[in-house]
Amino acid sequence: MNFLRSFLAGACLLLCAVQPALAGLHEDLQRVEAERLERDPAWLALLHYRPDGSGIESQADQPRFFLADGARHSPRAELLAAVAALHDAAAAQDFACRFPARFEWLSARLGREGAEALTSQCAALAEWLAAFPGRRVSIDFASSYLENPSSTFGHTFLRIYRESSDELLSPTINYAARTDAREGDLAFVTKGLFGGFPGVADTLPFYRRLRTYTEIEGRDIHEYELSLTPAEVRRLLLHTWEIKDGVFDYYFIHENCAYRTLALLDAARPGTGLLDRFGAVTVPVDTVRALRAAGMLGAQRLWPSLPKRVRDLETQVDGEDGALARQLALGLATPAQVRTLSPARQAGTLQLAYEYGAVLIDRDEGDRVRRKEIPGAITKARLALAQPEVLASRSTPNGPEDGHDGGLLAASLRQRGGRHAPALDYAAFQHSLTDPLPGYEPHAEITVLNPEIEIGADRVRLRRIDWLVAQSTIPSSTLFAPRAWRVELTTRATPFAGRDHMATRLAYHTGRAWLLPGIPCWRCCPAWGLKPAAACRTTPPCSVRCAPR
Repeated sequence: MNFLRSFLAGACLLLCAVQPALAGLHEDLQRVEAERLERDPAWLALLHYRPDGSGIESQADQPRFFLADGARHSPRAELLAAVAALHDAAAAQDFACRFPARFEWLSARLGREGAEALTSQCAALAEWLAAFPGRRVSIDFASSYLENPSSTFGHTFLRIYRESSDELLSPTINYAARTDAREGDLAFVTKGLFGGFPGVADTLPFYRRLRTYTEIEGRDIHEYELSLTPAEVRRLLLHTWEIKDGVFDYYFIHENCAYRTLALLDAARPGTGLLDRFGAVTVPVDTVRALRAAGMLGAQRLWPSLPKRVRDLETQVDGEDGALARQLALGLATPAQVRTLSPARQAGTLQLAYEYGAVLIDRDEGDRVRRKEIPGAITKARLALAQPEVLASRSTPNGPEDGHDGGLLAASLRQRGGRHAPALDYAAFQHSLTDPLPGYEPHAEITVLNPEIEIGADRVRLRRIDWLVAQSTIPSSTLFAPRAWRVELTTRATPFAGRDHMATRLAYHTGRAWLLPGIPCWRCCPAWGLKPAAACRTTPPCSVRCAPR
């Protein structure tokens, strides 16, 4: 009898304890159903759901990104699993530590308190968040790095401003492909085009990015402050934690740095529609335009490239002076050898040698033992001159938002075998060497998804598809010898056995490029070892168009 009483009492206590929890779960599920939270833009953005034909699919490629099986195609299944996790103490703690942005958003929508307190108990997350003390964010656009096909379109990353005055220590969020340095050029391009690399986010300090992009790779950085609230910045950071370890595959021309950066901002401020303007192609230069259209851009700032400045200065001196400046920077000549030149040429040669020497140090080139001795000797010689700095950069780079739109739609008339037929051209993105340059790098062209259709009297035929054609032909000079390259992924209609057959080709070419001398000056350009004539000195294109020795 005593055993039965004890059993009934225990069962009653268990029901009393479980009933409120079941009632709370039932209430939350009713609210989810009534408000259709699985369709909320914030939930869709946090799970990266995008329309897929007649349905919907998350772009996350790893199952660990979900709580529920089959949730990649079902926002509702993932939401129900998340609500159930909130009502289980152990599951709730795991949910908060793995997906803190999702956890805090859902808790707030369901009116549950204490979400941030539970998130703060995650040791690894708390340590990671401690590296981001600021609540102001900028998006930074690094211009194209034309010596690397993966950076042909430029690159975007986020900077979280520190509250202190030392802005160079501000942390950054950089989404990029995790590549293998042992990959050959062709394998690198192939994997990059077809999602062969995982996308990861790292958080180096800003001064490291600045050194890599503006000093080593010679890229300008255009910075735009974003109008995010502190709460939106926190959601952005929490969501970065959720995706930073390879949740998505990385594609050079679509799900790339620009696309994922915009997806982060879309999760921070849902409903902006930042990704709606992008289809099969995402080009980083378009990210700034998308943010400007959404009214999210604030103050702007430029961090100029040192190698570009030196290239500009090099065009302002004679070829002989440029060669001497190179020898001075490498320690192969002494400042005493400059004294035979006129004062203006001395100043220009020494200034160019000093700034070129800074590039060599940044790139870890030149004589390591004499790195301090060489610039010191050049500086001493410059201080002895009345005007030590006579050269100045003559151009200011345009921002990416100043460039032309990359879309193309064209009609043409083809002639083949004595027959004429109209043709239609479309390109998702195209910039050629003959297009306006503001907003783009010179000596480069890019075409993405460019089909051509021929309209005949009896049929319509697909003549070709240029999936990706990109090339860089930066000319070599006395001071610089960049690699030139061209990559092509194309499909062409090839005649065989009386019929056209579609053949696809992936090709990669590499070499060097040189700028040929201008016609008015080719006989007297100093770079060719000939003494300049008066006519050449007064012709502005001469110093720019002369090929180096």
